[in-house]
Amino acid sequence: MASPTPAPMPMGLGVEIDRAVRLTDEGHVLVGGSPPRALRLPPQGVSAVIRWLSGAALGRHRERQLARVLVEAGLAHPRPAPTAPGPDVEVAVVGSGHHSELETVLDLIADEYPYLRLVVVGAVGLAARVARERGLRVVSTSVDGPMTGAQARAAALKACDAEIIALLDADTLPGPGWLEAALGHFTDPDVAAVVPRVLAARTRCGPRGMTVSALNALHADRGADPAPILPWGQGHHGLGQPAPPNEHASVEPLEPVRTLFVRRGTADSDPSLGAAAEVDLLWRLAGEGWSVRYEPRSRVYAVMPTGIGSYLRARFDAGAAAGPLARRHGRRAAGPELSLSGAAGLGLALAGRPLTGLAVCAAGGALRVRGLINGAGVPAVDALRPVAVELVHTARTAARVARTSWWPVVAAVAAGGAVAGIRPGARPGIRSGARPGPGWPGRRALAAAAVLTVPHLLSWRRRHGAAPVGPVVWTGLSVAGDAARSLGTWWGMARVGSAAPLVPRGRPPVLSTSLQSSQVAGGAEGLADKPGSLAVVSER
Repeated sequence: MASPTPAPMPMGLGVEIDRAVRLTDEGHVLVGGSPPRALRLPPQGVSAVIRWLSGAALGRHRERQLARVLVEAGLAHPRPAPTAPGPDVEVAVVGSGHHSELETVLDLIADEYPYLRLVVVGAVGLAARVARERGLRVVSTSVDGPMTGAQARAAALKACDAEIIALLDADTLPGPGWLEAALGHFTDPDVAAVVPRVLAARTRCGPRGMTVSALNALHADRGADPAPILPWGQGHHGLGQPAPPNEHASVEPLEPVRTLFVRRGTADSDPSLGAAAEVDLLWRLAGEGWSVRYEPRSRVYAVMPTGIGSYLRARFDAGAAAGPLARRHGRRAAGPELSLSGAAGLGLALAGRPLTGLAVCAAGGALRVRGLINGAGVPAVDALRPVAVELVHTARTAARVARTSWWPVVAAVAAGGAVAGIRPGARPGIRSGARPGPGWPGRRALAAAAVLTVPHLLSWRRRHGAAPVGPVVWTGLSVAGDAARSLGTWWGMARVGSAAPLVPRGRPPVLSTSLQSSQVAGGAEGLADKPGSLAVVSER
């Protein structure tokens, strides 16, 4: 059965190949994605990709169809030219922060965009007075009194009548060119929303405050790589669209989104979900077939909380959103998306057989390598690399979920094994002074402790300049944040009566299909994943 003809990308857009994708076989095959897959290009496609790598914009109809195929496969990302805001753009400054913060934001916007349409939503008292003195429209109250942040953002979507609406928190400072970098995406009629990169604004605080601010920024920043935003951070959206194993793919998908660009009329925000309202909005758009993009070139700078209590509360709230979102989206499984071999390997590792689990994952990886070689003619050496990257990405994802969702269980294993290791005679079958066997609890305790601490030690090493504390303090605060995140997850599950956030999602196989050469207009000859999954082949 032939697949529908892909709609071409709009004229004038640029395309960049994902950083994790490699060209092989003299440039005729693109290999990458998660799960790994390969796209074999015809000669016309090879020349088009070379032009894109040199910064050329899309031109002919065939090129634009090929670009759509690559973007939907997660092997490339749109790179629009900077687009100046016009009368079809309106910025809503949201929140009831301090009047000095609002004044700073309004000054920055007025200096860079003097003719930009502005509305202030949620401001009260002196903050509302500052906005009105500048001649701006202010929406400050709801039927129940002052608005919460989620209510203000929902009201902003209704109060603005422009085609493109930018929601900007009042305590967030827009970076240079933040509007131009994001607005270019909306030249594609399939794009409904764009999320900018959030970085930490510089503030004066002591060493402890700097450390807590750096930890908050670590969760807020989605990284330097562009990417699609898909529900639950999943790897698939329909047929294809694997999320690349880049920085964005390792970000917690439940982190609140408070600054975004939305095409008017595509969806409304539900303030009853609190901080997760915008996450729900983006996921609903993606689920309805819209394209939702993360654009790191559009940057805003947020003032990060510096108090330990605020940090732990934010981690708790991020976890508590999982249960309501799972119920809202009808999910019975909302945990990490794992392949069959990945899930089996993880189960064996948790059962105290890490080497056996590694062997199972390696066997699954070998099948993927064979699929890449047989399906698209990828050289063996070039097929090994993306599969190895995918295995590492799976291990990182599993470790993150273990320490942020299953933290009580993992911590209990670590503590219980340590106690049993100190008192070996307390375990039946092990005499005092006897050498522990392969099932000794200390081995599991060591693995559990490594899952809880090693990722944070590595994080401290990468970000030591942003945190003037030692690895012990950094790791201790990070582990406390993981515990709060996990407690929030369990509290959210108890509130909605569903264990979906703890249940891993299976990676569904994609049925084999084919495209006629006219459908991709000579753009792609073959897209191979593994036996039984997506394979796109031109009919000649």
